[in-house]
Amino acid sequence: MIWSTEQSTPDIVLSLWKTLVKARKQPLRASLNARQGSVSPAWWEAAVKLILIADEACVGLGARASAEHPDRWMIDNFEIFAAAPFSGKELPGTAAYRAERQRASFGVFSDPDVGCVQPKSRISSLGCNLRNLTRHAAYIPHVGSVRCHWQQPIVQTLGEQADDLDILIVPLPFEMRDEWITQDANCTPEPTKRPRWGNFEITQGWLEDEDALIELILVEFRKAMSALKEREASGALNGVVFPEYALTEPLFNKICGLMKKEEPGLEFAISGSSSNCEGETGNFVLTAMWPVNTASSEPADDRFLLTSRRKHHRWKLSPSQIEIYDLEAVLPSKGNGSSWWERHTIAQREIHFFHFRKTSVLTSMICEDLARSDPCHDILRAIGPNLLFALLMDGPQTERRWPSRYAATLADDPGTSVLTVTSMGLMDRTNKAKIFPTESFTVAMWRDETGVTKSLDLAEGGKSILLSLEPHAVDDQTIDGRSNNQSWSWRYKNYTKL
Repeated sequence: MIWSTEQSTPDIVLSLWKTLVKARKQPLRASLNARQGSVSPAWWEAAVKLILIADEACVGLGARASAEHPDRWMIDNFEIFAAAPFSGKELPGTAAYRAERQRASFGVFSDPDVGCVQPKSRISSLGCNLRNLTRHAAYIPHVGSVRCHWQQPIVQTLGEQADDLDILIVPLPFEMRDEWITQDANCTPEPTKRPRWGNFEITQGWLEDEDALIELILVEFRKAMSALKEREASGALNGVVFPEYALTEPLFNKICGLMKKEEPGLEFAISGSSSNCEGETGNFVLTAMWPVNTASSEPADDRFLLTSRRKHHRWKLSPSQIEIYDLEAVLPSKGNGSSWWERHTIAQREIHFFHFRKTSVLTSMICEDLARSDPCHDILRAIGPNLLFALLMDGPQTERRWPSRYAATLADDPGTSVLTVTSMGLMDRTNKAKIFPTESFTVAMWRDETGVTKSLDLAEGGKSILLSLEPHAVDDQTIDGRSNNQSWSWRYKNYTKL
């Protein structure tokens, strides 16, 4: 702890480093300690002690300076928003400020091409590894694997217990027409020794009348606010989530600006998108974060920090999925075993972590990213976000299907609460094709570390759902017995069909 406030290196750290330096030519052979009567090399103990000391020196990493952790010279270098909350590029005609590219690593002298240091939220209670040896800092793969961005809080005084977390889910699009799914003319399936394959594209035909869509969203937004007012006079609508590929970046920005004017307590909005902050096309997730300063009497600031990132994996539509979603007319597969791949550019893989409330952290995944363990699941387990939003274009979100299985693995380790959200479009096709005995309107699913799995249904003919979460203080512990008594778990409370 002293090291976190004083720039001089403690004597014990220098002594431990000398032990390591002396052993620099010794082989890294873990089998030494397995032999009966063998003695562990001195540098093993020195290395573990250095990890623990460095971890304690990183107390408060990723959060702004506070009364509990003043003058932390190692950490204050990274207080990105302390002086200029909206230092990113202002997007003309909107209240959005594109977030600047963050440092890949909080390690001042470490090489990010070898490994990166990031702040930590939850501590996994399972296993025995480096991930649950630290409580303040996480060591993750190099930037060539995934580039992580830690978005620090913007003037945030709202604590976890100040209010439940009330989230509006709008499952756009509500339909998926044949003409909106097309074969990529530049990549037509050709016979090969392997099964035939091709690429497909989705045209966002549901966005043709943007004014009507905006009005629909605002109507659902107001319904959610009214439902909260009936439940509790002071309740605020804190977040809004749209599924994969629901909007475009300009439309998202416009909707965000309108929602914030109606709800000063809005903290974040997340949506799948066909474009990003750079104007590129593809499959992206957009995240908007607003400052919520309860200590100020000034009007709410409607400016927001905007980030975007690409999907990490392409969606493969197999013959079985094509049958379930009744897409044979546009993506033929019968008789030839064809599979169709989403047309999407895979570039630098990135993931953003957002510090909201005082200590909670959220992040998001896009459909296939949740199912594939590489390259991000190890990073998610190391950093341990409190909340993960998985944006899908999928079928019913029931406990027996794949999103539930993959959500469960992250809920168990590191204890992240997961919300999967899909659109009604493909479910509408499935319902009309009568693939299953009963129609489904299950557009979202909740899973947390307690094992609670809850499927969330739209009302028949309904357009949105209001999900309410409540904070629970948890005592996370490292495997050497140190407690992190500032951890929070967001748990399911109830949901309302609007």
